[in-house]
Amino acid sequence: DTEKTPDVDLPESNDAETPTAADLPESNDAETPTAADLPNGTLEISFNFTRGTTPASNQFAIWIEDSNGNLVRTLYVTNFTANGGYTKRAESIPTWVSKANPAELSKSEIDAVTGATPRAGTLSYTWDGTDENGDMAAKGTYTVYVEGTLYWTSSVLFHGDFEFGGEAQENIPMISDYTEDETTNRDMLTNVSARYIVGS
Repeated sequence: DTEKTPDVDLPESNDAETPTAADLPESNDAETPTAADLPNGTLEISFNFTRGTTPASNQFAIWIEDSNGNLVRTLYVTNFTANGGYTKRAESIPTWVSKANPAELSKSEIDAVTGATPRAGTLSYTWDGTDENGDMAAKGTYTVYVEGTLYWTSSVLFHGDFEFGGEAQENIPMISDYTEDETTNRDMLTNVSARYIVGS
């Protein structure tokens, strides 16, 4: 007799379980920011600087804060104060010192934002929208500050708000607050102006 081959139940092909392109989840491109989503504006600050001839003067700083009052980036601070001068003269640009806490900064961090007191003339500084770590700041309201120690405890603080990532602002209103009526070196920082330029 011919040997009978046993019946074997073979599994059916399960084409229904093979995903097609239509079954695959869509890529979530909306969560990946493109260059067009990032702010591309630049802040420009300028003012006239006149060197004082007295001691306890000629110190200033420029920095950016967010809407919560957090320091985002220091653009410039004079060398004496940044490198420990605040421990010798507590009245040396005290607002910046309280915000930046230079005692906690490394030498390289200090060197990145400081320099010798410049010569008299028109000075200009820019903010490209990055924070102290080089990361791009989020869109929103920010404040630029310019603080100067005029003569011992006499100081001035200029500040103005702008919308980073918003429309261009040619003339940002700058408010000035003087701590004293002292007139010595009162012309150290004058004609302070700022504008926000939107890149192309």
